[in-house]
Amino acid sequence: MLTILNATTGFIETGRGGQRLRDLYRAGTVSQDPNMYGQFALDCYTGQIDRVKRAVETGQAPDVTGTETPYKFGYCTLVVAGGQRGAAQCPGADHAATLNYLISGGAPVDSCDIVGLTALHHATQNAYGPTVALARILLESGANVNYQNLYGEIPLLSAFQLGDARVVELLMEFGADLDIPDADGTTGRSMFVNTGATVTAAVMKWIRKRTGEQRPLDGKMCAKCGKTDVPLKICSKCHAAKYCSAECQRADWREHKQACTPFDTVTSVTIRPSYNSRSMLMSSSDLKRQAFGIPTNPQPRTHNRGAHAPHVRPGQPKAMVIKAQVPYTGSAPTMRSGPMVVYDKKRELVCVLEASGNEDAYMRIATTVWTKGVGGAKAYFPAELKSKDELVIKVGEVLAEQPF
Repeated sequence: MLTILNATTGFIETGRGGQRLRDLYRAGTVSQDPNMYGQFALDCYTGQIDRVKRAVETGQAPDVTGTETPYKFGYCTLVVAGGQRGAAQCPGADHAATLNYLISGGAPVDSCDIVGLTALHHATQNAYGPTVALARILLESGANVNYQNLYGEIPLLSAFQLGDARVVELLMEFGADLDIPDADGTTGRSMFVNTGATVTAAVMKWIRKRTGEQRPLDGKMCAKCGKTDVPLKICSKCHAAKYCSAECQRADWREHKQACTPFDTVTSVTIRPSYNSRSMLMSSSDLKRQAFGIPTNPQPRTHNRGAHAPHVRPGQPKAMVIKAQVPYTGSAPTMRSGPMVVYDKKRELVCVLEASGNEDAYMRIATTVWTKGVGGAKAYFPAELKSKDELVIKVGEVLAEQPF
């Protein structure tokens, strides 16, 4: 490691020693035994707030601005590392209190290790246990959300790889920059669309917040009172607003009616779905994470089915929010009329839209996705399934990105 570090100035590109350095660093840090730490470092790691306080107050603690181990872990990093690795289960552990105490005593929140990782960088690589709460403490205490490590990466890039929307939301809340490139030229803006629906929804929500823009269904909350912890019912006319009660819907009508547009020939298209796909519906971002050993949340088996039509009673259309995904290369849409995958959150509807026999409707949907969707790849719409063979999609109302 030292050979690579000593031979490098500036940020280290992946192909010029960066990947080798990552591999060596990972192998060395994963194999560390906390029981080999000094007592104060071990107490920080296990969140023993009383022991940490006693050591500081009696003068037995080392300088909290210093580091431990050959990898130069700061004391804030040690607290985060312990929280990530199950030490929060130790008797008497309180990692949040320990971190707050160390910071109040002068421990630098942006102390970086030998590869430039700060405690916040570490917190974005594994969200287990109290880690998200610890990341918030670091940020509220002044941690630099855009600090670049030796690979040029800000913490947001690690959060994208992890795929935990809570971490992404937190970093965006504190001003994470989507346009800072790493040593290889990769920016957050160039990669987030490929890191999963929950991450994409979180990022797009904050992009709109920063510019003052809004889209329908931007967050799971009542359009009037903002409640998020109650069941919500959708507006039966536009399918683009949700309310917690009839009272809230009535109170919001004067304002909502300005934007409440019905399903008609101007706003919507009718298309015949196909259920002939034999392939499985798989998240490419989750598959990549699994290949790299990054944990992913288990999904119901129904989320993998490539085709499914829900039962629809005659005369009772099924209202839903659907995701339309056009053929995509991984970096750009193909702009061709290949099979378009459409499904809802619960995968009650999973189908393919073909251009053949649906040319005009297909092109209206595809053009809307290309011009108004995320990366020109996918977009979300209100829809009504009138029967197995008749799907009405409201292309005139592109919804906020949803976490599916």
